[in-house]
Amino acid sequence: MKARFVYLNGETSIHDVTAHEENGILTAVISKNDVSRDVNYIDFMYDFFNAKIGDTGYFLCNDSSEGTFLTYFTPRNEGNFSKELACVACYGWNKGNTGILGIITGMRYDFGMELGLKDGIYYTYPRFYIDGDEMYEDICVKYYTLKNDATYSAMARKYREYQLSEGGCVPIKQRAENDERLLKATEGIEVRIRQGWKPAPSPVENQTPETEPPMHVACTFDRVGDIADEFKRQGINKAEFCLVGWNYGGHDGRFPQILPVDPRLGGEERMVSLVKKIKEMGYMVVCHDDATAAYTIADCFDEEYLLKNKDGSLHKRPYCWSGGRPYKICPQRQYERFELSNQEIIKNFGFEGLHYIDVITNLPPLKCYDKKHPATRKDSAEWYRKIMRLSRKNFGGFASESGFDFAASDTDYVIYPVFKIEPNDNPFCDEMVPFWQIVYHGIIMYNPSTFTLNYAAKAVKNRLKFFEWGGRPLVCYFANFATDYNWMGKEDFLSTTDEDLKDSVSKIKQMSEDYEELKPERFEFINNHEKISDGVYCTTYSNGTKVIVDYNNENYKIERK
Repeated sequence: MKARFVYLNGETSIHDVTAHEENGILTAVISKNDVSRDVNYIDFMYDFFNAKIGDTGYFLCNDSSEGTFLTYFTPRNEGNFSKELACVACYGWNKGNTGILGIITGMRYDFGMELGLKDGIYYTYPRFYIDGDEMYEDICVKYYTLKNDATYSAMARKYREYQLSEGGCVPIKQRAENDERLLKATEGIEVRIRQGWKPAPSPVENQTPETEPPMHVACTFDRVGDIADEFKRQGINKAEFCLVGWNYGGHDGRFPQILPVDPRLGGEERMVSLVKKIKEMGYMVVCHDDATAAYTIADCFDEEYLLKNKDGSLHKRPYCWSGGRPYKICPQRQYERFELSNQEIIKNFGFEGLHYIDVITNLPPLKCYDKKHPATRKDSAEWYRKIMRLSRKNFGGFASESGFDFAASDTDYVIYPVFKIEPNDNPFCDEMVPFWQIVYHGIIMYNPSTFTLNYAAKAVKNRLKFFEWGGRPLVCYFANFATDYNWMGKEDFLSTTDEDLKDSVSKIKQMSEDYEELKPERFEFINNHEKISDGVYCTTYSNGTKVIVDYNNENYKIERK
């Protein structure tokens, strides 16, 4: 077993990998003491996962938050797929009835996946990004041999087993037994209402109060109350509402500044009154916050708390959003300077449920090179988990955007763990599979993907995907706020007119009824997912229930024991 070291100056060298087998598990290690400070990255055991064109089976690989996919060993153009960010810390090799699942257990915050075809040989391996820094722990990968059943479902079950025993994950049923707020949140669908926003992307990169674009008001606090009233009138009795853009400047308006509550939406008094009303109606209500982005227009903007690159520059995202150019906040400083106080403020408004903090689970944790608050990726992950645990304590649960599983142990709901359900432009992606969903159903609630968001306003196949991949439905009012990027779909729910409102709630009622139809499976694991024939899939839960979805005839059936 070998590893390839690539140095900062571009030179390479090959090293032996220490490996030992015990109880059928092969553990391969590169000691941090053997890695010098001039190493850029390490290709780990790059000669281990190899298959020839025409071989039986497939590789299971991850494309970050785009999803998990299969690569069959069929003839195709040679090339290489490289993804620096891995959403789940594992990869697999199906050889037919047998296979191997590799789980990264050391330096798991610092790797991405390589996959390709060269000279008729398929290969895949993790690449660990050292960046010339001192490693904080050994690189370690554990390889589990799968016998008799080596499908992606079997790999997902094995990874779930690891996450439950070693990764700190606890089934949501067990967690809900200890917190009535979490239990109540599991009973209804999620309804996000975007109330106001400035243009996204912003035409002004570094906004000031004088150059700030105007905010579009879409849904005042009083109008949110009308939505809740219509829910009751149409018989939707269980839901969790999430107010998005309640803060000053609307959605992503001035983070990390949140106050004052935007007066154009009705101000603090109307919001507090709304929160009280919704809770008295029997619903849950939370709000949207952010713990990663800082905009120059914030009244508390300060380079001191920002995440620093290795050269000392400020880390900023490669795009502009509603508040302008987002600068990344160091997770430690976010917790110390903002999170403790912000959550207390929000809690005092009366919010309760799955507190939503944007982006955290949608991106990997980063290093911070500020000498006053340095952090490895592992350090950053732990600071984020502190934020999540604080949310659970204050509100009953934590919710965020996507499915990077460094956060799995402390997350209760993600609004879409993956963005894709069909092969994308990755030339090695032959089939997208619900790997994340199989691993975490029964541990983390989720809306299956962006494809199923607002599915009642979309095509029949979107609804069928909810039944195939399971989860907790997500409704987004005013989803299409961005001017050039509709990642949530073009279909929308509106409350602009009374007719819009009644029509939207009538469709949402179907999503609520669908969620009730799978109520016995909410706390179950998904044990198997398989393609029965072209366009027909079967999902099997740990209680024995089978959900068969037929896209050809556009129907589904649920078979319970």
